Amino acid sequence: MPKTAMRQTVAATLLTPALLAPTAVHAASDAEIAELRAMLANMQAQYETRIGELEQRLAVAEQKAARAERVAGQAAGAGPSARSSTTARSAAAPVSRSMTAAVVHSSDTGTAAQTGGGVFGAMGAGNAFNPQISAILDGNYYHDDLDGAGSALVSEAFQASSGQAHDHADADGDAHDHGHAHGTADNGFNFREAELSFSATVDPYFDAALYLAIDGDGNVELEEGYFQTRALPHGLRVKGGKFLSDFGYANRQHPHEWDFVDQNLPYLNLLGVHGLQDTGLQLTWLPELPVYTLFGVEALQGDQEVFGATLSETEQSALNLDSTEDGPRLMTAFVKVAPEIGEHHALRLGASYAYNRQQQLVLEHVHAHDDGDDAHDEVPALEDEIHSTGLEGDAILWGLDLVYKYDGAGAHGKGDFKLQTEYLRSSKDLRIRASAHPEQIGGSRRFVTDGLYAQALYGFAPRWTAGLRYDVLGLTNEVRGGSGDDFGSSERWTADVTWSLSEFSKLRAQYAHNDILVAENERERFDAFYLQFLMSLGSHGAHAF
Repeated sequence: MPKTAMRQTVAATLLTPALLAPTAVHAASDAEIAELRAMLANMQAQYETRIGELEQRLAVAEQKAARAERVAGQAAGAGPSARSSTTARSAAAPVSRSMTAAVVHSSDTGTAAQTGGGVFGAMGAGNAFNPQISAILDGNYYHDDLDGAGSALVSEAFQASSGQAHDHADADGDAHDHGHAHGTADNGFNFREAELSFSATVDPYFDAALYLAIDGDGNVELEEGYFQTRALPHGLRVKGGKFLSDFGYANRQHPHEWDFVDQNLPYLNLLGVHGLQDTGLQLTWLPELPVYTLFGVEALQGDQEVFGATLSETEQSALNLDSTEDGPRLMTAFVKVAPEIGEHHALRLGASYAYNRQQQLVLEHVHAHDDGDDAHDEVPALEDEIHSTGLEGDAILWGLDLVYKYDGAGAHGKGDFKLQTEYLRSSKDLRIRASAHPEQIGGSRRFVTDGLYAQALYGFAPRWTAGLRYDVLGLTNEVRGGSGDDFGSSERWTADVTWSLSEFSKLRAQYAHNDILVAENERERFDAFYLQFLMSLGSHGAHAF
């Protein structure tokens, strides 16, 4: 073969793969691209199907949440963010960390979420069988100018119906106390209580909660133990068991929820250190209205410390009083309204009414005999007699409350502001059933006492809050009928500073100047100082609005 022809053959042999290579590569790339496109189309179809399923589930969940929101929104004291989904979105905006959009009702400790899912949130495997458990430790150091007696005086301020306190005696007439007293402290160190709380969703129909208080001496008291319905129609909810009434605003708060160490004067003296805490049923209704409006009624047993108190069987027999009637004896009604007032602001107004159909009272006074013999002055006790007057009838209590909150949008509550005020008025219509003066038997007496408190809190730095409170008992403090006595008032100014180190711990310093009417024409003026610690162990539900 000529060299030229051979050279051409070799060149053709060598160049052929090179010339064909791009074609092969191109062909392989087209096949790969087609495969990738097919895989992408398949994946896209799968994801579109999956997204469609998720969108469908989301629509169903939103419908369920809207229904649950309308039901759960009944919890008393809820804020404006808990109505319908449209209203909730517009009302949630002004609510700060302390005014979270999940405005809730608790028996004070915040376990009833108003934003849906029932009292304790959506029912899931995590808490369906395991209740949420927490413990709150509440202790303090206290000092006053009266060697520790001042703490008790603020809960025993003199009022028109001042008499022997309800001693909670048993059937044999043996008196016993009513558990730990939130309103008292001794000079020095005090452990007020450890509160244990248990809360859970029972099933699709009920939530339940249990709150136990253990005082510094180890005494255990049931503060609350109740159930709440989850799925009643038309915005209705039923609550039953032992619980703090939704009368007013501060009544349902547990001590660790208070913005000051101690309770205000009107509550302490018109309701007792435990407030309206009783056993019975509550029905609330949250209708679909343009403005959040919650209506509620309660039927309670009526075993109270002050309002609607009854005496022991021994005293009832001695003073010609009726035996304690079967319950329910205490009825309450309330309405709570939360209009929308703009971004970063929240407002709640309330009116409450309570009626107890059996109120018993024993008044004692010393009757001094003066025979004109100075020799008897050395033993005046022999010349004096204690006269007891037994009275019985019914009692009415009504109140107004207002709470305003502003979200300062600062870190950890800086710039936040809260204003809270309530007015209470007690009226007891009684007849004299026993007296050392027979001519008075059958006479009527009306005891009227009212009270007011107003307090403000301001977050002046991250995690730091300053508070100021003024409370007064006895703006009206009178007995109508008989001699028609009119008494003075008791009042107090209180300032505190609270450091919230975290969501689980608080330290508080508080100072109060007290001017307390302890008897007719007799006052005690004294200063009192507290240092308090609050520690939360475990997860604790959000507090109410």
